[in-house]
This record gives sequence, structure tokens and C-alpha cells, in this order.
Amino acid sequence: MNKKLLIVIALLSLIALFFINGGHEYLTFDSLKQHKDTLLAYASENYWQAFFITGAIYIVSTVLNLPGAAIMSLAIGFVFGRWHGVLLATVASTIGAVLVFWIARYLIADWARHRLEKMDSTKNVMAKLHQDAFSYLLLMRAVPLFPFWFVNMTFAFSPINTKQYAIGTYFGMLPVSFVLVNLGQSLSTVNSMSELFNTEVTLSFVLIAVLALITTTIMRIRKHRALAEETNQ
Repeated sequence: MNKKLLIVIALLSLIALFFINGGHEYLTFDSLKQHKDTLLAYASENYWQAFFITGAIYIVSTVLNLPGAAIMSLAIGFVFGRWHGVLLATVASTIGAVLVFWIARYLIADWARHRLEKMDSTKNVMAKLHQDAFSYLLLMRAVPLFPFWFVNMTFAFSPINTKQYAIGTYFGMLPVSFVLVNLGQSLSTVNSMSELFNTEVTLSFVLIAVLALITTTIMRIRKHRALAEETNQ
């Protein structure tokens, strides 16, 4: 049995164990509300232990693409506060994303890239990723419409290197993570997710997406101008 198959079996087994043991039941808003006092009490007595355990759980959940990333960000904000919470959420999610990036590249990137570049429906997309992978990464991380796993897999097929991927992931997710972690501090005063994600919060996400679009567009224009100037010299 080859290494790639063993990795796939291990990942699928961990995902199956998570659901079989009811792990998904804990990553819900109702469960978070129910256990919030217990979480606070544990963190107050074992702050840094809780901090790093939470980070490890976030990394594993990212690698396995488990549901509940938003709930975890809310919990992190509630337990660890705004600044420590943002640091924990962004660093842990970035580490998890980089691990997925490596795993995807090792398992299927070469095979998938070769086929995607030949398909008419995806040829243009792959060409754009080859030209401006970093700016597209920033945009897709900043816009919550794109599923986390989708972005991880997409850029595993691009020429972007690990350093650029980690930087783009961290700064692309930073604004959204800040909003989610900040919302977590209001957990004691709300009774449902709909109360948290009100019109003002939705507008915040829209503004983040617009700013990300403007920023990445400027980056692409400047890059293309620089390339044009080099060509003309």
C-alpha cells in the first residue's frame, strides 16, 4: 500500500471518527451557549494550556475540513478576548490551511493541474492563477462566499509557493477573523446566530469584500504595468 493511499485512509478515518463520536454536535451555537461557563472557568484557571489546546483543535478541524469554523472563531473571541482571539484564530487557521495545501499538492496537485489546464472550462482560470495567484488568494480569503476547503484545494494546483500562500492566507483572513472573534465577545447577550449576524455585520463583510476587490485589482494593475515596462526596455 503506497503512502498517498495511507494518508487518504487516515484522513477519512479521522473524519468518520469525528462524526461517529458526535463531534459535530459540539460545534453548534446551542452547544457553545450551553458550555460557555465551563469554557470560561477552565480558561481562567489554565489560560495558556487552553489557548494552545484550542489552537491545536482549530488546526486539526481545518485539515479535516470539519464543520463549525465560525463557531470556533466565536468561541475563541468569547474565551480569549479580541486580540489574543484574533491572533489564535488567524495563526491556527493559517497553519491548518498550509497543511491542507501541502497534503493536496502531495496527493493530487500534479495530476489535477495537468487535466485542468487541458479542459476548456478551466483553462482560463488556471492561466489567471499562474499570472496573479497571490492577489486572487487575498481576494478569495477575504470574501466569505468562497468555502475554505475550496480555496485550499484551488491554490494547491497553482504555482504559488508556500511562503506566499501562508502570507496571503493570513492577511486575507485577518479582517473576517477580526469580525467573527469580536462577535464572540457578545455571546452572553444573544440567544441565536441570527442575532449576531445582523445587518451591520453583513455590511461589514460586504465592505471587507469590496476593499479586498479594490486592493487586489490595484495589485494586478501595478504588476501588469511593471511587466509591460520590463518588456518595453
